Amino acid sequence: MDQEQEFYNRGLEKALAGDFAGAVREFDRVLRINPQLIEAYYKRGRCRFELGDRTGAIADYNQALQLQPERTEIYLSRGLTKLALKDNAGALADAEQTLKLNNNLAPAYSLQGTALRRLGNLAEAIVSFKQAANIYLAEKDKQNCQRCIDSITEIQAEQNRAQAALATHTGFYYQVLQKVQRGKLTEAWEDLNWLIQADPNDAQAHSYRGMVLSKLGYYQQAINDLNQALQLNPQILQAYCYRAMVRMEMGDYGGAINDCNQALQIDPSYIDVYIYRGKAHHKSANHRLAIEDYSRVIQEKSDDPQAYYQRAVARLDFEDLPGAIEDYQQAANIYFNRGDWQQYREILDQIKKVQSRPRRYQRKNSADFFSPSNSTSLSELQNQLIRMVGGYRDIADRLVDIARYKYPGMPEEWYWEKAIQDLERDR
Repeated sequence: MDQEQEFYNRGLEKALAGDFAGAVREFDRVLRINPQLIEAYYKRGRCRFELGDRTGAIADYNQALQLQPERTEIYLSRGLTKLALKDNAGALADAEQTLKLNNNLAPAYSLQGTALRRLGNLAEAIVSFKQAANIYLAEKDKQNCQRCIDSITEIQAEQNRAQAALATHTGFYYQVLQKVQRGKLTEAWEDLNWLIQADPNDAQAHSYRGMVLSKLGYYQQAINDLNQALQLNPQILQAYCYRAMVRMEMGDYGGAINDCNQALQIDPSYIDVYIYRGKAHHKSANHRLAIEDYSRVIQEKSDDPQAYYQRAVARLDFEDLPGAIEDYQQAANIYFNRGDWQQYREILDQIKKVQSRPRRYQRKNSADFFSPSNSTSLSELQNQLIRMVGGYRDIADRLVDIARYKYPGMPEEWYWEKAIQDLERDR
């Protein structure tokens, strides 16, 4: 027996004994002697798969198929390895290539069914599993036949759940939007893929998927989905808003404004459009029009902190520093009343940054603000205000800083008592 055969046989023995690492070493020796031995590549690939080296296994199967491209068992092994690597499209291609070579192989149909199922092609997956079950039955392989039947039953249950979800689109969309809000964008995208596969003419699903794709950074794919949504339903206002948002991300501010204008032609009362158009005007450096759009939102939704915040930013660029401060403070008050301390503190920080800018405008002092009691010490006032803002000293300091900016030249106790009275009034 020559060395090549001896190493090969030892590799087989070690593989059968479960010593896959030892088997790989023996097949390495074989291939150093004869790098054209297909069986050694194939067997080494099987051992590498068992060791968890999926990439190494693929490389061995590729090498074997280059030497002999009509070996069905190698395509099957490579397809199963691709499944393990979640390359479902690659696994499907290997299954289909196997069936071209031999259309009576149950494992190939089973592999095809698994790949189709993972890709969401449930009806086609059932056909593949049925074909595999029939062949296994003819071969009297009851165990694998039953496994295919079980897969069919599971897929049919998935289809039933899908039909139930399609019957209640509103609930389905609500779940998708909840996932978006929690940052589970990939899950939301997969849900919408499935829904569109079930109903390709669902304009709302295309609109939501466009929004999710934009959040994932796939702007051109998002535009394609939103175009499809509007082609299916030109009256879907939400899609115009989402497309405007994507176009802004792509720097197409004129296109974003046009989208908003189209939405407003359909429904001038759709107030959310003004937020998007305001942002587009602002990015186009047309701050006056941006302020007008945000003001329109505030007229209709006076408790919208984002509208005040966006108008504050536009007013800053419009060099209306007092107006910007007022809008920031209004947004902060809304967040304060809602108990949203994170947003509240962030806006107070922004106010402080703005106040550090050189002043072009100066408020006049007023004598009729309120009359301080003069009966409470500074430390008592400080403790009272800090308690009122939940123990956050930095928030209390910001409120006093705002009072100092608005009304310069007053005593320190006056500012603390003014901040206390403002909070009590706003509550």
